[in-house]
Amino acid sequence: MLNFEDYIHGYLHKPDYRMEEVRKNFNKVKRILGEENGNELITSITIRLKNKVNGVPTDWIIANKVANTLQLKVSKAFWGRKSKYVKMPYVSAIESSKNWNKEHIHALIRMSDLKEELTSYEIETIIRSICLSFEEVNNHIPDSVIIRTFPFLENKDKVVGNAIHYICKSSTKAYNPLLRQLKNGTLINA
Repeated sequence: MLNFEDYIHGYLHKPDYRMEEVRKNFNKVKRILGEENGNELITSITIRLKNKVNGVPTDWIIANKVANTLQLKVSKAFWGRKSKYVKMPYVSAIESSKNWNKEHIHALIRMSDLKEELTSYEIETIIRSICLSFEEVNNHIPDSVIIRTFPFLENKDKVVGNAIHYICKSSTKAYNPLLRQLKNGTLINA
């Protein structure tokens, strides 16, 4: 069982850390991803966007489009035709780095019921290829896409809970990193 309090120790003394908002989003992410299952995988993705795309500075709107497209393309790659009707369990967070003022995306995808059996390496290779195909991602910088895949079952290293906490850490009353706007204009709050 993922208990929020087990993952906050390094953040409690940070001045901009808002524990209650982070806790709410932590619990939302747990609900979206579902119950842990050691036979399934979670893929954690970080995508750093270019400063500009076609002369236009990247912002939340562009990051939101990338996050939405990522879910669609990953679902299609791993679920095939089924993805036309339902998408893979997916959560993304859009953040701005205070140090270098660039939008970046953190995402977690539950890799369940895949259309074929794949290794972690194969899953990561497919997702990396999808991410690097986006015009908004600089495919010349090696760490513009960072991907890790691990079992969806908490262990002594607290990998699953730390990954969930990490995408929620910038939550405040004024900013929800999990907020997304779908293509049809609908705002979803994870």
